[in-house]
Amino acid sequence: MSIYIIIFTILSLFSLIESTNLDRRITVLFYIIFCFGLYVLSFIRWEIGTDWKNYYDYFQSVGGIAFEDDVFEWFYSILTRIISSFTDNYNVFLCIAGLILFSFQSMALKKLSPYPTISLLFLWSIQFANVLFVRQWIAIAILMFSVIYIEKKQFIPFILLVIFAAGFHRTSWIFVFAWWIYQMNFSKKTMLLLLLASIGFSIIITKALELLSGGIGGVVQAKIDTYLSDEFNDDTNSEIGLLSVIIRGFANKFLILFTSFYLYDKIIEKYPQFRGYLNLYWFGAIIYFSTISISVVFVRISYAFDVFQIILVAYFFKLIESPLLRFTAFLLLVCYLFLRMRQQLNGPYADEFVPFKLFF
Repeated sequence: MSIYIIIFTILSLFSLIESTNLDRRITVLFYIIFCFGLYVLSFIRWEIGTDWKNYYDYFQSVGGIAFEDDVFEWFYSILTRIISSFTDNYNVFLCIAGLILFSFQSMALKKLSPYPTISLLFLWSIQFANVLFVRQWIAIAILMFSVIYIEKKQFIPFILLVIFAAGFHRTSWIFVFAWWIYQMNFSKKTMLLLLLASIGFSIIITKALELLSGGIGGVVQAKIDTYLSDEFNDDTNSEIGLLSVIIRGFANKFLILFTSFYLYDKIIEKYPQFRGYLNLYWFGAIIYFSTISISVVFVRISYAFDVFQIILVAYFFKLIESPLLRFTAFLLLVCYLFLRMRQQLNGPYADEFVPFKLFF
């Protein structure tokens, strides 16, 4: 567990330096070094990460699986088949797959976040910065980068990246809506009302499925769980429990959303792009609360939008001018992020994170 805390501490220190508005050329250098270091960790790991055995076994046996019978998405399958035809070394595959992920992720954070190291710290706290990546997080890194083309209003590159991401994980198709969601101008009242409506909808669906339990409702849930189960997907939340997921969702999402609403007018005045990132995160929250009652594993559909919280938080610090207030806010953020990381390290998947094993 010490490696997670050490990396968290180092990222926290340099995030604090970055938040002082030090020469961007220096902080970008720090950021690039961190991204490269995390990338190296991603492919020298061994027997660690969600569904490691399933992915490893798939890599070793993919040559004997007919393409039409493959349960994984087309680009992930092709990439695995090509690499496995040259070597049976799984670390080589992780090196190449990780290069795709960290290239898109690193460039996306550098372009979208005013403080990319702070965003990276946040990402480390909630997802270990994707060092222990699975195919959905490769897709999400690509989708994050695609937002650059939404901002440039270039639809063709955007949709091509969505297609590319869907080649790694099928849930990426929903990100097509990001093209319109990002550019919409919702009022804070409208956003809040629709968010509450999604929660109300979820409650109604829960009651309906309870009434239909064992009948149509049971069949619907079973099909969804099968489609999104570990046989086809990874990193599910099914073992955590519905109540736990909902409580954590409320605590984390509403903290980010209410802070965004509170600072909204001041941030938009200086940084109009903030509206687009908030729209994406808000839309993900609506998906989350609207679908979680159907199946706990359904929350994965919101992941591509949920990740934009790491961009929103960086803009909070961009707005703070007082050094003392910024430092105080940073300490609170570090405490909050440490608790979120600790939650991951002590959660139901702790055995897949700790200890951090290397291949040598």
